Amino acid sequence: MLILRLKQAETAVADGRLDEAFDIVQSEQIRQHRRGQKLIDRLARAFGERGRENLEAERVQLALVDCNKAEKLAGNTDYVAKLRSAICSEMEQRRLRNQRRSYKVNQAKRQIQDGWLSVGEQILDETDDNDGQMGMVMQQANVVRLQLNEAIAKADQALRRNDLDCAIDIFLQAGVTNNKNDKVTELVSRLRSLAVQQIRDNFNNGRIDRARYLWQKVSPIANGTSEISELGSALSQCRKAAEYVAAGRPREAVSLLRKVKVICPSAKWLAPVTEYTQKAAELLDELAASPLGLDIGSGLPDEKDTGGEQIEKFPVGDSIKSPAGRREMNNAGADSSLPSKFVMQMDGIGSFLVLRDRCITVGPISSSARPTVGLMADPNIPVATIERVQDDYFIRSTSPIRVNEITTTNKLLIDGDHIVLSPRTRMKFHIPNPASTTAILDLSGARLGRADIRRIILMDRDILIGPAAGNHILAESLEKTVAIYAQNNRLLCKAGEKVLVDDMPVGSTAGLAIDKQIRIGQISFVLTKQMA
Repeated sequence: MLILRLKQAETAVADGRLDEAFDIVQSEQIRQHRRGQKLIDRLARAFGERGRENLEAERVQLALVDCNKAEKLAGNTDYVAKLRSAICSEMEQRRLRNQRRSYKVNQAKRQIQDGWLSVGEQILDETDDNDGQMGMVMQQANVVRLQLNEAIAKADQALRRNDLDCAIDIFLQAGVTNNKNDKVTELVSRLRSLAVQQIRDNFNNGRIDRARYLWQKVSPIANGTSEISELGSALSQCRKAAEYVAAGRPREAVSLLRKVKVICPSAKWLAPVTEYTQKAAELLDELAASPLGLDIGSGLPDEKDTGGEQIEKFPVGDSIKSPAGRREMNNAGADSSLPSKFVMQMDGIGSFLVLRDRCITVGPISSSARPTVGLMADPNIPVATIERVQDDYFIRSTSPIRVNEITTTNKLLIDGDHIVLSPRTRMKFHIPNPASTTAILDLSGARLGRADIRRIILMDRDILIGPAAGNHILAESLEKTVAIYAQNNRLLCKAGEKVLVDDMPVGSTAGLAIDKQIRIGQISFVLTKQMA
């Protein structure tokens, strides 16, 4: 039987069936037989030769398998050691080639993502090796080029018909605003010029709302253009001047309007508006100097100055009301002062965290510096700062974060931006209404300590609640939009229906109370102060 097995192994070696022979010679009886030992030495050399052939054919793994079998049969002989050394050298060379190829591929991808398509393609062409990954990057470059050409054609058509909104949407959707293509650069320049012209035309005609809308829309493409920045400053100063006038401080508004006149000298409406504002300031000065000696904002005289007669006091700016009106105002509750951070719990709609500060921080709740919005997340993720500057929002971070899949530490936020602090901490920035600078943070992959809050409202002046998509809070049961706005550190409400606090009517100038049920038409909610 032993001789038969030896004969089978010898035949297998002669026919080149080395693996079959290897299995046969594993028998201890064959290893101890003299004829078997010679066969094993012959088989080991055959494995060494085949391993060398596999290595020359760049079949490194097969060469390594043959080397291991030769070593198992004959030990670490000279030819086995040389074969293993050659295999290890080839594996190291292959690793270095793969490393260089990966570096070039990643470099090409970055160039393509940054808009340098030709540079990325040239890097790929200069790479000697070719594999599936490089083919995918080349295909990506071709797709980007096709999208770019289509976006250029559509944007050019939109600009030819002076459709600025359409051209901006095309550039933003295609993501080519930073592309270095000559045609894109030329189109973006035309778009900016058209935007400046239309913003100025609307501003000069008194359509500040339309001018502000166009400015906000073109800002992501403007990239700090001086004219766009100047117009943004003028629009911001106009809004600030309006706030000063509404607050009874027209003198401060006058200086702002004069600055706007320097930027936009063709706006004919500015001269009479500045004149009216100046007159209002002078009339207020005369009123303060009159025999009444009114001190604007000081309220009514103290009781001791009225001969003991009890005088009921009202908040500054409220007109004297009838007894019924007084009852309405008292029903608002003692605490209607507006905290900087509170929660709106709306029946059947959800809970919303409202933040009034211009600058907030978002990060892990366990962070050493406690953030304004504490997320249930890994304590090592970065803390991001979101700041409202005039009518714009900026996100900043000392550590890199991703906005729309682009790594950054400082970015102007626009409607629809996706913010990623970590793979499991994601948010979406949203400005539902271009006429309002109140913004929304929708939590998708992140969550707060209170699981019922999934939306954060960054309140500027108002919060719109209504059935349309342009509202900050969607309430389909309402027929008309309800505006909740801040004034004199109180939260007021403008609605077409009666406002009830604990089922008692309140006046339009009474602040909405904290920790009391508020009902407006078909909706009801409670404002709760959120601890810092």
